[in-house]
Amino acid sequence: MDPKWVRADAQLRALAESVPVIVWSAGADGWIDWYSRRWYEYTGQTVDDAAGWGWQAVHHPDDFLEVMRKWPHSIATGAPFEMELRLRKHDGSFHWFLARAEPFCDEGGDVLRWYGSVVDIDAQKFTAERSKRIAETLHEIFLPRSLPQYSDLRLDAVYLPAETDALIGGDWYDAFELPDGRLVFSIGDVAGHGLAASITVGRLRQAIFTLAWRGDDPATILKEADRILAHQEPGTMVTAIVGTIDATHSTMQYAVAGHPPPLIARTKYQPAELLPFGDPPLGIGFDLDPQTHTVSIAPDTVVALYTDGMTEFTRDAATVEQKLATALSLLVGDTSIARPAKAVQEIVFDDRQPTDDAALLLLQFSQVQTGDRHAEPLPLEKVWRFHSSSAHTAQASRREVMAYFRTMAAHAPNLFEVELVIGEIFANTVQHAPGLVEVRVEWLLESPILTVRDTGPGLEYFDAKLPDDVLSETGRGIFLVSTLAAGVTLRSRPGYGTELRAVLPLKRTVEKHQAQPS
Repeated sequence: MDPKWVRADAQLRALAESVPVIVWSAGADGWIDWYSRRWYEYTGQTVDDAAGWGWQAVHHPDDFLEVMRKWPHSIATGAPFEMELRLRKHDGSFHWFLARAEPFCDEGGDVLRWYGSVVDIDAQKFTAERSKRIAETLHEIFLPRSLPQYSDLRLDAVYLPAETDALIGGDWYDAFELPDGRLVFSIGDVAGHGLAASITVGRLRQAIFTLAWRGDDPATILKEADRILAHQEPGTMVTAIVGTIDATHSTMQYAVAGHPPPLIARTKYQPAELLPFGDPPLGIGFDLDPQTHTVSIAPDTVVALYTDGMTEFTRDAATVEQKLATALSLLVGDTSIARPAKAVQEIVFDDRQPTDDAALLLLQFSQVQTGDRHAEPLPLEKVWRFHSSSAHTAQASRREVMAYFRTMAAHAPNLFEVELVIGEIFANTVQHAPGLVEVRVEWLLESPILTVRDTGPGLEYFDAKLPDDVLSETGRGIFLVSTLAAGVTLRSRPGYGTELRAVLPLKRTVEKHQAQPS
């Protein structure tokens, strides 16, 4: 190497020792020939241990395959390298780091050397995860635990958090009954995400509730909500719809502030159509003067209110909107689907994940058998969470899940098969997926859909076959689950956990009163 580059390299190393991050250099072939002292202090490796490709020994096994895919690709192409990954400390613990590498090239573009940095981001990761959990908790508090139900009007809703953790917290829906028999509903989307957006959601929902009890019409409610938002959260933009349905359920009034307009389906033979809209969002600094629209409602009409996350998860939002409109028309006069909002969501997303959080509120004006309106409804949707590092907690959650199934499907002949499926899944999370586990049950039709999400390392592939070795103890659980349950799918992202979904072989037998989402 040219002596001037040797001197420059030595000067760079001297400078690197003074910065509070790990710095390294490598030859054009990726062979690491130098680390700053902070690498050795953190990992406990010696110079001989770390030389060349010795760094592999301290990488988290769940990140290693991705590292070995990206780093050789950068070496071969000269492309910069960047990745969040975990490294083992000398005490055996793992921290998250942001690793970057840039090529140093000659005038012809050939790589001469690589220079990289490894920055500890464990505290930021912890803070981001904590903020996400707080936002999720607040959102669960701010969203209604149940929706009003009537003999001629059924309400159903679904909220989908974004696939990206940082995007949770901005959407809401709500519905409640006033003393005069009117039903008030709202839906909205706060600009921004995370904890701040969740807090704004809570304040707006409370403001709308208070203004509605005062007797204001939808346009006045939005106008006053705009004034409250400007005072409490200046500079925050919100799109929203507020509406009311009269006590006879024959007239709907609503006002829109920059939000996607309601969809109304009147017949099975035509897609739902958009209702009028046009007023600007809340919080933009203008004197808002929204208009109240009045719509006559015929029996079996279906009205949908939704946030833009329902339609903007692909580049072709127009096609998705048409799919949503068509799905709504299928519900006209049909109350056989236990969770119509969930069913519509399944049709629209078609197993894809939202890129932003999304909410959907359905109003189905059909005769529905509701039973005793004042009885405590049995939930059609239930969620349990436990930490798989605690076998006791996992066992307790497993018992709660099975108790729920025995209540919803008493004396069903397949309860034993369901218990086998649940047992295998729970045992697998305890053994292979340390961390938080979420178990969700949804009754869309007669049979429940089970979704289990963990925060473990993730599976590389899903193989439902028995192992070739008859004495092997691995692989049998997945085979059993796929044999006893229907439609088993596995979605795994290394470093972010695994999602398993299955339709359980069970039929709902509860008849005493209609169940509702919890």
